[in-house]
Amino acid sequence: MTRIRHAILASCLPALFVLSGCDLSDEIDARRAPASEAGDAPAPPPVFSSETEELPEAVLAQRDALLEVLGRDSVRQLARYADQFSGFRSNYGDLSHYEHWYLLRRAGIDPVEATLQILDEPYAVKDFGAEKYFIWPDFAGRTNEELQHDRLTFSERARILNLIGEDGLERIRNGESYPGFRLAIREDGTWVYLLQDN
Repeated sequence: MTRIRHAILASCLPALFVLSGCDLSDEIDARRAPASEAGDAPAPPPVFSSETEELPEAVLAQRDALLEVLGRDSVRQLARYADQFSGFRSNYGDLSHYEHWYLLRRAGIDPVEATLQILDEPYAVKDFGAEKYFIWPDFAGRTNEELQHDRLTFSERARILNLIGEDGLERIRNGESYPGFRLAIREDGTWVYLLQDN
């Protein structure tokens, strides 16, 4: 029975990556924004930084805790850790965190390795007024327009190519938002999401 379930999940995995062009991380961000900001006033632009010393203490502590869990190189341990956060999102369907990440790893996409990679990148800060999100990598906090080739520095072009490859860059040129792993920690230290693709 377990093999049948895994076969069904494996057959559904590609569909998870081709769902609507919307970025669920943006939807989560919007749902958490205070109702008073839902009006016409645009949200302030994100701030970008590579200095972890500038992170609030709770965010830095959460990042360090995640790095410790990731150091065990275990999808099961990562999923158990994610389960501690109410409302945490790992995928676009109804799979558990473990099922989703296990399937990714079986498909050759290692969520542990990818998360270690993005946590080594600069981050963006999205300020919703009542709360801030710290988002890795910083590219995930930028608009499609800000991700266009002519808007990036030479070093940023090299970094984004390393993260999402030529296929990802082509998707950005075609109007999509950042199509790679992204992670958010709220200002109070709550781990909000670890999502792959968009």
